[in-house]
Amino acid sequence: MRRSTGKRLWAGVCGALLAAAVLSGCAKSDSAPKDTTAQAVTGEATQAAAKTEDKAGEQAAASAAYPEKEIQCIVTAAAGGGTDAMARAVCTPLEKTLGKAIVIINNGSASGLVGMGDISQAAADGYTLGVFSNTDVANFVYVASECDFTTDDFTYIAGLNTTGDILVLKKGSDMKNLDDFVSKAKEKPGELTIALPSAIQNLSLDLMNEKMGIVTTGVVYEGGNKVLADLLGGHIEAGILSAKFISQAQEQDLTVLGIMLGDRLGTFPDISTFSEQGYDIVNPAVRMLVGPKGLPESVVNVLVENLKQGYEGEIKESVSNIDEEPALLTGADLDAFLKEDFAMREAMLKK
Repeated sequence: MRRSTGKRLWAGVCGALLAAAVLSGCAKSDSAPKDTTAQAVTGEATQAAAKTEDKAGEQAAASAAYPEKEIQCIVTAAAGGGTDAMARAVCTPLEKTLGKAIVIINNGSASGLVGMGDISQAAADGYTLGVFSNTDVANFVYVASECDFTTDDFTYIAGLNTTGDILVLKKGSDMKNLDDFVSKAKEKPGELTIALPSAIQNLSLDLMNEKMGIVTTGVVYEGGNKVLADLLGGHIEAGILSAKFISQAQEQDLTVLGIMLGDRLGTFPDISTFSEQGYDIVNPAVRMLVGPKGLPESVVNVLVENLKQGYEGEIKESVSNIDEEPALLTGADLDAFLKEDFAMREAMLKK
């Protein structure tokens, strides 16, 4: 009996120990996944934080290091024109402060369409930039059927100048002011011919016709120099030219009726605006330093800071020397200008 009791007692103890072991194992089994999951989440958060810090560090390092090699600047016009002159007036002093060469590449194929496409498709690393105007890109995007980019496919770094179109009369014209011009245009609708240096100036002509209540006929030439030559020869009644031709027109005793800007240019304060004469015609042209979409903010900041430095000294002088109005426009101011300007051009050009 005692042995039997001892056996039963021993069996009970073993059973209790076995149950405890099983329960212990279950408890460990239940808790193990929770501990593993928590550790995994913590590890992922730590890695993510480390990656964020690394990225911030890389951007700071890129900002401090940029540029590390020469920069290519695609100018969407042939050498010798106004856009080319502006690009060189800005980039030559700019490369001195950046410490790296800026190589100008002229690509005016298809009136600049090809060059703009090259800029939009370039790597967004700051080593391919470009120079073109708001009027150029808008005309391609809103008019050209073969255009495969939009106004959103670029990083707009800075506006470099401000200018506008002028209306110039032929040599010996009997017209003296805009009112005379409007009166003559209304006498014979459609018969007054206006020379245009390129198809881009059709917008200025459309604005004149709409705001002045007249009908004139535009004739597209191959460049401003040919327009100027025909005005001097008296072969056409009037012509629309960019403001850079003001000096030449005045030297040849041609009458400049006005400029299509909201304010007079500081470089030519004697030329009144259309608005001052009662005609609300404003068509500003701003040549810009641009890059492909997605240009790092650190790169933009480096370029803008160096441009600001230049526009207080050598760049300002260089731009003024080519009879252009130096006007640096960046950040929110540039964004606001382009938003309004592109909306106006889209509405006019898609009519």
